Amino acid sequence: MTPSQTHAVDRKRFEPAAGGELEALPSRIPDTATCAARSLAAAATRALGADATVLSRDTGSATVLAGPPIAASTAANSVCVGPIEVRWPDRIDPPAAVWRQLQQGCSWVAIALDRDDARERAERAAKETEVLRDVVAKLLTVRDLDQVLLSIADRTLHLLDSDLCGVLLVEGDQVAMRSCVGNRAVETARLRMRRGQGVAGLVFLTGEPAKVDNYLEDETISDDFMFLAEKEETLSALAVPLRLHGELIGVLEVWRRRPSVFTEQHVRRMVTLADFATIAIDNARLHDQQAAAVAQMKRTRDALEQQVALLAQSSNLQQKLLETVLAGVGLPAIARTVATELGCRIGIYGPEGSLIASCGGRTMAGKLPAAMPTRTRPGRHTVSLTDGDSATAWLQPIYADGDQVGSVALLPEEHSAEMMDVVAGEVAMACSLTLLREHAASRARAEELEQVLWDLLQGPVEHRIAARARAKQLNVTLRGDLRVVYGRLDNLEEIAAENGWDTSQTDRLRREVLRELRGLDAYRGVSLSALRGDLVTAVVVSGDRAAIKDLVSELSAAMRRQWPQLQVSWGVSRAHADVVDLPSALNEAKTALSAARRLGGENVFLYEELGIVRLLLGSGDDPDLQTFVDEVTGPLVAYDRENGGALVRTLRAFFAADCSQRIAAERLFIHYKTLRYRLEQIKQLTGLDLARHEDRMRADFALRLLQVTRPDEEDAGVAGR
Repeated sequence: MTPSQTHAVDRKRFEPAAGGELEALPSRIPDTATCAARSLAAAATRALGADATVLSRDTGSATVLAGPPIAASTAANSVCVGPIEVRWPDRIDPPAAVWRQLQQGCSWVAIALDRDDARERAERAAKETEVLRDVVAKLLTVRDLDQVLLSIADRTLHLLDSDLCGVLLVEGDQVAMRSCVGNRAVETARLRMRRGQGVAGLVFLTGEPAKVDNYLEDETISDDFMFLAEKEETLSALAVPLRLHGELIGVLEVWRRRPSVFTEQHVRRMVTLADFATIAIDNARLHDQQAAAVAQMKRTRDALEQQVALLAQSSNLQQKLLETVLAGVGLPAIARTVATELGCRIGIYGPEGSLIASCGGRTMAGKLPAAMPTRTRPGRHTVSLTDGDSATAWLQPIYADGDQVGSVALLPEEHSAEMMDVVAGEVAMACSLTLLREHAASRARAEELEQVLWDLLQGPVEHRIAARARAKQLNVTLRGDLRVVYGRLDNLEEIAAENGWDTSQTDRLRREVLRELRGLDAYRGVSLSALRGDLVTAVVVSGDRAAIKDLVSELSAAMRRQWPQLQVSWGVSRAHADVVDLPSALNEAKTALSAARRLGGENVFLYEELGIVRLLLGSGDDPDLQTFVDEVTGPLVAYDRENGGALVRTLRAFFAADCSQRIAAERLFIHYKTLRYRLEQIKQLTGLDLARHEDRMRADFALRLLQVTRPDEEDAGVAGR
């Protein structure tokens, strides 16, 4: 049979059965793709006169949507449009019009299938949106940061159908677990990861989501936490970044203990949740900051109210203290005022630390400490009371003219520390003003006595006589043997530079030195004293050499106790019976001081004990003396400097041994022949015969002049040995 004959037979068969049903299908709107497939299968079966099957093809596999299943071995014709295919037995060959109608029917079913997929996706999206809305609503209602993190972990765990979830926040160069749910091991709750370590560390490194399907077998992540994965029995994992204003603040991660694969949909869902979680974290932090700010404002308000009350009470006390100072009633009145106003115990202590005024307030004053350290640090201290108990006291030094002249001790009953800090300063200031007022007369007297001293030491005769009369009026005794003590603070400037002192601190030390000297006034005969620059001058009534040495040594020892580094040289004049001779005594003391600085360092030199040196110090710059020294000792000093010799030392040892060559050699630790050789060298260089008394005297005198007038040259020769 020819094809045309076949078609003729088919047309005769199809025309009565088709009835236009297959052609009318695309005009209908089916409820579902399944209904559309059934309608197409039924219409095709009637149109073809044979069973027709509708299939859906997806990724190479076919699924029957409607009609009888077709065996794989059965030969069939088919029409396929998109994923929809219609099959029927191959013995039937429909006309072209039916072919087109079958194709249109396939397209109609494909459209219905797409619509079903779209509806299903919409329903899933709506459901997921509802879930996310619920999660977000619960997240955003939590204010405490720890609760937020716990809620994030819990909601994420259920939304991603996982077994374990954790929120890790950035801490420096690590991400640290801040909240964890579902964990079995305590190490998981304490997890810390650096960049590149584990899945969270990979997210921390790249800033992008990361996942693994099998944690123990995956080669894309580090093995730092494999032991923990084994303990937790985790398999798959998914982690996404937590970003706030573009900055990575942490990682959100979930784990599953069953074989599974996190899809892209899971990733998108978790990224969306992470965005909301970040907002919740930010809100919680802002809430914490706001709460902290409110608490700080409340504390500030309370502090201001307390300060206002403190200032009011302090102002009242300050007014009462000022009235007391202006009344000029002294330190006891100040103590009574403070004790009455504050109801506390107060003790005022003098420069030596002894109690000079006190008041007990509502308690017995006798319990106050009997003495306080002379150097007081301001602030709260624990002090021992006279009854053996201890108490907390506020100590504050009292200053006058830049020097500490005492201290105040306050023992409060019920006042706050802030109040006592303020009050202690006010009381110390009132005491300072009172002491300044009391010291004004003493300072005027001291200035008058200093003027008397300089008139006696440097004024003309008529001024000295008048000064003696003024000294008598000031009850200063100038009878008996008078000596002038002249001292120098040798290294005060070096000490000041080493300790970084300013001018006021340096002057304070000078005043304290003078105070030490005047402290000897009452029992050691120091009648007048003054200090100019680094020079100390005093007139002492004492003719006894031992007594004057003891006095100066005592003063030096007292100074060293306070300033161990301070070096002082002293010179003392002879005893003079008349104040008119004090200028000469001052010159003698200066000469003795010069000898002390050149010969003895920190020693006391008395003018009458200098011997021949006192005649030489005043003429150290005389040309004849210098020529004499150069003639005798110059060749020896030059020889020692150029040859590393020891002729000057040998000559001095020879005279010190009373010209005994044997004793001198023993003291120099050399052979007596070596000594004899050196003496012969000295004779050749100087022309002096040390066997003659006259030459020996010249050499000895020249050596003494060299030591007094030019010690540096002698030292240069010694350095060469």
